[in-house]
Amino acid sequence: MRRPPSASSSAITASILVAFVVWTALVRYWPPIAAFDRRMAAPPLELISPVAQIASAIAILTWPGIPYAILLGIAVWAVRQRLRQLALALALTVILGWGGAYLLKLWLARPRPEEALPLITAGGLSYPSSHAVAIVAFSVGIGATLLVTRERIATKFGWLLGGAVVVLIVGVDRWLLSAHYISDIIGGMLYGALAARLALMIAGVAIPAPHDLVTEIVRIRRPAEPGRARRCAVIYNPAKVTNWEVFRRRVHYELTNRGWQDTLWLETTQSDPGRAQTARAVEERVDLVLGAGGDGTIRVICAGLANSGIPFGLIPAGTGNLLAKNVGIPLDEDEALQVALDGADRPIDLVKLTVDNRTVDHFAVMAGIGIDAVIMEATNPDLKKAVGSAAYFVSAAKNAGHPALHATIQVDDDPPLRRRAHVLVIGNVGFLQANIPLIPDAAPDDGLLDVLIASPRGIGDWVKLTARVLTRQRRTDDQLDRITGRRVTITVEERDRYQLDGDTEGECNQLIAEVLPGALLLRSPRGIWPAAAAATARPAIMAAAAAPVPEGEESDPVPKQQVLSESER
Repeated sequence: MRRPPSASSSAITASILVAFVVWTALVRYWPPIAAFDRRMAAPPLELISPVAQIASAIAILTWPGIPYAILLGIAVWAVRQRLRQLALALALTVILGWGGAYLLKLWLARPRPEEALPLITAGGLSYPSSHAVAIVAFSVGIGATLLVTRERIATKFGWLLGGAVVVLIVGVDRWLLSAHYISDIIGGMLYGALAARLALMIAGVAIPAPHDLVTEIVRIRRPAEPGRARRCAVIYNPAKVTNWEVFRRRVHYELTNRGWQDTLWLETTQSDPGRAQTARAVEERVDLVLGAGGDGTIRVICAGLANSGIPFGLIPAGTGNLLAKNVGIPLDEDEALQVALDGADRPIDLVKLTVDNRTVDHFAVMAGIGIDAVIMEATNPDLKKAVGSAAYFVSAAKNAGHPALHATIQVDDDPPLRRRAHVLVIGNVGFLQANIPLIPDAAPDDGLLDVLIASPRGIGDWVKLTARVLTRQRRTDDQLDRITGRRVTITVEERDRYQLDGDTEGECNQLIAEVLPGALLLRSPRGIWPAAAAATARPAIMAAAAAPVPEGEESDPVPKQQVLSESER
């Protein structure tokens, strides 16, 4: 999901493109430009003169590699802040700026002015000026960063003026050193602006423009509209929100921009991952809850909002982010925030879980008992921060010898099944990290639970089962079985670890899962629902739902168990 550029931004970019193409054509084919360059040549400088020495120092400090390196450094920072679009835009700015300027130099093959001082920053070809390209692209990239992180207006306005001054200094410096013709500098500035703006458009990042600052000032000073103000609660996990100041500033800006007032900020703690915070949001009857955190934080918030009717805007900030991935919510923080505020409210199922007939909890993604819970618990948190989801595979390799469970599985009122199983998973959604389709038919809004039972006997069986899962084979047998229903009871003879949405909760002998259809209003991308399940939805269910209703008959929901094939049962 990429944010389309505004009409004014598109018009400005198109104008710069036309100006650059026309200017480059004039430089190459129109002789009066060469005459203009000769007339505007800088007065000759002595290499040892103070002016030449100062200009040479400026040329070294603004060598293109330096601003490009800074942009790449900010891109790395943006990735860590989950601002993936900004990171992509800055990386593309460097590629288009440096690479494009190099190719243009090769194509035009314009030599440097004969008067150029013998400096290391004045070698190579002349058009366009690489210094000018880099400093303009750098200025636009920094401006975009300030815009995305919602810095204060004074900061953005200061950079607008400061960036213009720096660009002017670099242009004058290249002219004084006779390192470029005037036309080279103009062409470089045009191409630098074009490269940066194209990179921002491709990545879907808002493009900074001077008139936007004026609009923002007017918006802030505009009085609030009469009537009941909408109120939002923001529940966040400080261990997952990597830069609290930037996060709060951006959320506050987007809420204020849409007329929301009196935001309720609620921070989770180690002792309370969000239960009391969500209860307070429900008690105060807010109009929207934004949740930023990992799968554990999101699960607790979802449970607290069950059947409350309050929409939930999910801002993924963890390693797995399984619910977000399964329903198509972007992992980029800025995109996710836009969806949370402007998306569509879609009802999804939650699952009520009773553990050993006493502990009641809820989950939105998956629950399991046995090896998957052990893997989750044994995953090194430092390794997970460093390599992400790959840390789970390391833990899986270390715990591959975890013993199988002697389990009894009952779905609805069907006869119980007895299995010696290594993997027992109850899914509300079907996809794991790296888009692995563990239960490809599971959908978060179908009113059904999907149970996966895997009973491999050796390494060879594990390899075959893995291949079957990755290739989305629906064939079932005594080694891989999938069952669907509304109530699932799993009883194991040996107590073992169990997990909810990736968090290991303890040990148990029995799990009873009951689906709560449409219990949560999830703010999701418009026109995409559910993202992961849409491509793998049960064909029979989809066909039944789409079938026309004969005249004179009422449209009743199709009992989904009745349209499932025997292999799916």
